[in-house]
Amino acid sequence: MGKQSNSKALIASGLVFFLISLSNVSIAQGSFIGNATLQVVGSNFSDGTHYVSTYVYGGLRYQAQRFNLNVNLPIVFASKGSFTQVGGIFIPNRHYGKDTGGMWYDELNMYGSMMDDTNGMMSSLNAGIGDLYLYGSYKLLLQENVLPEISLDGFIKFPTATTSLNIGTGEYDFNVALSLRKTFNRFLFYTQLGYLIVGKTEGTDVTNPVTFSIGIGVYLGNGNHALFAGYDSYSTLVNGFVAPKQFALGYSYIVSQLLSYSFISSFGLNNSTSDFSLSGGINFGI
Repeated sequence: MGKQSNSKALIASGLVFFLISLSNVSIAQGSFIGNATLQVVGSNFSDGTHYVSTYVYGGLRYQAQRFNLNVNLPIVFASKGSFTQVGGIFIPNRHYGKDTGGMWYDELNMYGSMMDDTNGMMSSLNAGIGDLYLYGSYKLLLQENVLPEISLDGFIKFPTATTSLNIGTGEYDFNVALSLRKTFNRFLFYTQLGYLIVGKTEGTDVTNPVTFSIGIGVYLGNGNHALFAGYDSYSTLVNGFVAPKQFALGYSYIVSQLLSYSFISSFGLNNSTSDFSLSGGINFGI
């Protein structure tokens, strides 16, 4: 386990160095944008129990014409072991019934029950930090005439989550993906296909899933308002459980290139994904 962790740390360090090296190519033309987001995630169980976790994100993005690099770290208020974040999807850590999916920590056999009382309320509310995510994207091809924009995207998850909250796997995750974007007048079409390498611990039956996203957006008014809808799915993440899938709706108010507000609601399409997620955030130039 020690050698595995060291190897993953070296890989993560190498990828960080590579992403920063890319950013140096165009840093003179880029800008730094801060972001702050409040996100509420919740689920209900078939036995009547329910819980909600709150994530308060703070982050910084470097944005250039062809490249962006974004780092985010949340403060989490949650019951123990409520959710495990895997990329952009939250996996409930406890389910009941047949073919319900999820059961991240039951499957990993790492922690016990996250709820103690019989009234379906959280036994205690805990606070700590979550996992740190470093996202990067590089535009391989800019949109021109009929050609779409093509970009190479990815992220590294660093296992910084507070151990007592049981909201992280304690392992590094890596993702690489290819994205296509195309605008037609006021409409934006987007699709992404990726591969996620999930950190594994002893006794787990976790697999590395293929990720797929597709979405459409429309700009309204003078381009200051944007509406979008998107669908995200993973192939099998934990053997024996359904693959996570979710649908999202969002709105953005774009004041300028350096100031915007966003509101997003997502809905799990099966029990391997949180029932709902509501978030609101601000991006501001620094």
